[in-house]
Amino acid sequence: MPAKSKPKSTVQPKATEYSEAVVPQNGNSKGMIRISRDAIACIVRRAACSVDGVTRLTGSSLVDNIAEFVGSRKVLDRAMQIQIGEQDISIDLSINIRYGVSLPETAAAVQRAVAGQLEEMTGLKVAQVNVVIREMEDVSDEEEEDSEE
Repeated sequence: MPAKSKPKSTVQPKATEYSEAVVPQNGNSKGMIRISRDAIACIVRRAACSVDGVTRLTGSSLVDNIAEFVGSRKVLDRAMQIQIGEQDISIDLSINIRYGVSLPETAAAVQRAVAGQLEEMTGLKVAQVNVVIREMEDVSDEEEEDSEE
């Protein structure tokens, strides 16, 4: 009986991921410039939330919502994933959007805003910005609740 051959693995080896981004030198001979993951996250958060129709960054569970309510920064960590490569960075971002806006247009605007701000402020190349729309929020209901108090 012939020996069974093992199927070839189709899994690609994972690219090396770094904890800090290194800014290209571009003639700077004074030393290396590194940007922390937290600084990148701050730029991503502000750029995404500046887009009309985005209500907030969000995680994916009830625990995240409770953590956000009590002011935990951990929810923001779960709302985005930042992959720092040798030559570029990639972002996975979860957001909530105001009910009634175009989902594809708003998500595309978030992608443009995040990539544009990151490239402008850091000089880093952005490979991709993946956006997950978790929920749609009816802002008029929240405004009514606030005015009743």
